[in-house]
Formats: sequence, structure tokens, C-alpha cells
Amino acid sequence: MRNHVVAIQGSVSSFHDLAAKKYFGEDVNIVECNSFRDVCDQLSKNQVDYGIIAIENKVAGSILLNYQLIDEFDLSIIGETYLPIELHLLGKKGTKLSDVKEIISHPMALGQCQYFLTSLENVTATEYRDTATSAQLIAKENDNHLAVIAGPMIEERYDLERIVDNVGDEKINYTRFYILSKGKDYDENSDKASITLQTKNEIGCLSDVLAILKKNKVNLTKIQSVPIPHNTTAYAFHLDIEFDDKQILEQSMKEIDPYVISQKILGIYKKGNSDNKY
Repeated sequence: MRNHVVAIQGSVSSFHDLAAKKYFGEDVNIVECNSFRDVCDQLSKNQVDYGIIAIENKVAGSILLNYQLIDEFDLSIIGETYLPIELHLLGKKGTKLSDVKEIISHPMALGQCQYFLTSLENVTATEYRDTATSAQLIAKENDNHLAVIAGPMIEERYDLERIVDNVGDEKINYTRFYILSKGKDYDENSDKASITLQTKNEIGCLSDVLAILKKNKVNLTKIQSVPIPHNTTAYAFHLDIEFDDKQILEQSMKEIDPYVISQKILGIYKKGNSDNKY
């Protein structure tokens, strides 16, 4: 039996790589992609078995584009995993903070280190493909003016040196990742669902939807408004909900139907172990 082939945004040793191996195991075959869109495209074309994309970070918040991509490519969320995030400033061995003129990293990593970055004078922060590729560039360059914000696995893999410890805005931080599939299969023991819906443009419709979920004892763990492409005045709502019985979920979806223009279940899956994410 062959190992799972999983598309990730970024390179080996990036946070997406670590998240994929946490969920699937160390024997997974990783396909590196330049963007989240590339991950979804590979999956939609059956070139990989699964995809994994970050959906939210405790500090930087939600990645709205990824909600749209899941819907656009008609993919299913089949799982989630939480990854603790530890960020350090890394550079070539012997580099001091006073040497650094430019810091490169993935936009989400830079977004989680704003207090540190704004405290620096005459240092440019530049968005790059991902933490691993950023580190690889620094490892190849003979330049101590360049540094990267990345995790300890990156430090070890590319033989870099820690210039400043723990530069993240929050010392306890995590990113949540969705596991994506082209199929609609789900675990019989599933207890969580991700749903996207657009309410009617009438007063109180969203409140009515939430009241139905409360009545049916469905636990709403996240609600996120997402702009609808090519429509400047309309928004969809992404809901993550937990339930004890799939029939209750199905009944809730029927009851909210009169209050919405559209609704779609993006995935039914087993919730991640968020209580032990650190």
C-alpha cells in the first residue's frame, strides 16, 4: 500500500510540512506548491491524494482566501490539526541583530511578529513564499544582512543560528490547518462540520440561523464573514459547528433553509485535539 501523497503550500520543514506529518505520519509523500491555489488545483486534478492549508492563526487571524478556494474548487474538509507555532529570528552563523537590514518570511509568520518588527529601526520586512524557502535562500547567500523568521526545525535543517529567541507577539501561539480531499467521504464518528451560507438580505436572518443552532444544541465554535467574489455588497458566512449526532446537524440545515439564499456543507470531520495543541 503506497503512502499518502499530500500537497502543501511551501517546502519541506515548513509549518505546512510539519502539520501534514503530524496528521498523516512521517511516511507521507509531500508535494511542494508555490501557493494555496496550487494546492487546491493539484487536488482537484487528482494529482495528489490530499491537500493541507492553514485556515487561521491565533495571532494573525483567518486566511479569507482559503475559504473561497475550498468552495471554488469544490473540495471537502475531512479533518483539521493544530500546530504550535514557535518563531525565532535566524541568520547565518555569527550574525548579530545589528547586522540585519532585511527580514524575510511567509506573510503569516511576519504578521505574528509585529511588535518585534516595529521595534527595529532601518530594517525591512519582506514577504516570501514560506519559512523554509526563505531559510534556504539565506543559507545559500554569503550575507549576514539577511535574516528569516522561522521555527526551530528550520534552524536545524538549514544550519542557521538563532539571533533572537521567541520574536512572536504571543508566546503561546498556534495555527489551525484544514485537511482537504476531492471526495465527500467522512468518518462515521465525525463530530464537527464546516458550513458556508449566505443569509437573505432581511433584518434578523443571521440571528434566526444562530437561534436554530442554539435550539438544537449545536455548538458554534467559529463564525467568519467572507466577501463574495464579484459582489461588492454581499458576504457569505463560514461556520464551524460541533455536534453530538449527525442527524441533529442535518435537521439544523433543513431548519435554516428558509433564512438563507444558499448553504453548503464544506466538510464533516472529526474535530482536532485543540485542548492539547501545545
